[in-house]
Amino acid sequence: MRVILGAPIRSRPKPWLFFRVPAVMVNAFDIVRSGVREHVVKNLLQYDGEVWMDSGGYQFLKHGKVLDIEDLAALYDRYWDVRYYLNLDYPPSPTDSEGEVRSKLKASLRNYEYLTRRFDNVIPVIHYHHRTDIISEYLVKYLDRNPPCIAIGGLVPYVLISRNVPKNSRKLALEFLLRVRQETKACIHVLGLGSPVINPILKAIGVDSTDTSTWRVKAAYGKVVMPGGGERHVSGRAINFGGKEATSDDLARLYRFLRETGFPLIDRFFEELQTSFEYRALVNAWVILNSYEPPSTGVFRKIYNELVESMGRQKMGNEALVIPLRNQTTPSGSFPDNPRR
Repeated sequence: MRVILGAPIRSRPKPWLFFRVPAVMVNAFDIVRSGVREHVVKNLLQYDGEVWMDSGGYQFLKHGKVLDIEDLAALYDRYWDVRYYLNLDYPPSPTDSEGEVRSKLKASLRNYEYLTRRFDNVIPVIHYHHRTDIISEYLVKYLDRNPPCIAIGGLVPYVLISRNVPKNSRKLALEFLLRVRQETKACIHVLGLGSPVINPILKAIGVDSTDTSTWRVKAAYGKVVMPGGGERHVSGRAINFGGKEATSDDLARLYRFLRETGFPLIDRFFEELQTSFEYRALVNAWVILNSYEPPSTGVFRKIYNELVESMGRQKMGNEALVIPLRNQTTPSGSFPDNPRR
């Protein structure tokens, strides 16, 4: 499974100048805001690998602008070296009514149909919602169009935050993701879940790729991402919220992981980890790209163990894979039988 690094168009630092990064995700809103005139994204990034472009719809809306699909298409048309463009979608909120969910999904599908008349490398985006009967209905509509890949978003509130969502949301959301994997051979990209604690779960499910921008965000808050999951403050600043201060054991564990996995800037660890945002960001990017060890504790460890045990039982006795999907009526609906038939 690949982890794609989300990065500003004028990214600082640029991890790909120091070590291999499989792909980079840029954002259309960031490009517009930056005012760049260059028409080759790879030149802007100083990057030779695969580049994906997100619509930036959420960021435009957050800044008071409703992005027009024709304007987005014109922007996409400027950058010929992008491997995949992501559809402009309207994510349903966990608190949306059935009518609101359907309205947003219908509008997202219209955008996809428009873009695919202009481009042959647009990836549909469908956001998870606990009304999986409705989500599944629209997922089938996308799969019937034989996309090269499908992006699944909206999982962060259910999997990582788990507030204002139905009980047992983590398990239900991952069950849905697993069923999607079972139902299609198209590549699956999961939006925004790249992290050491989730990577091994996504890999075990069979997800092809995920992305994350937390490597920079955590570094800006003085944090490092730990292999196996968790984060630690290392900057020496006061801790106002979230995370713990790194102990000497934490630093030793992080250093050992970096050394054993071949981090090329290991000699700067004790000198710059505390003082340099750029160095912390590089460390975080490396850990996120390379940490696939099972989650160390908590609910994610339990989910991972259930996943691996179920896969083992299936290989030995052809049992149902992983967390068996139930025929749910509320709040989740059942996924329709094989949408490809």
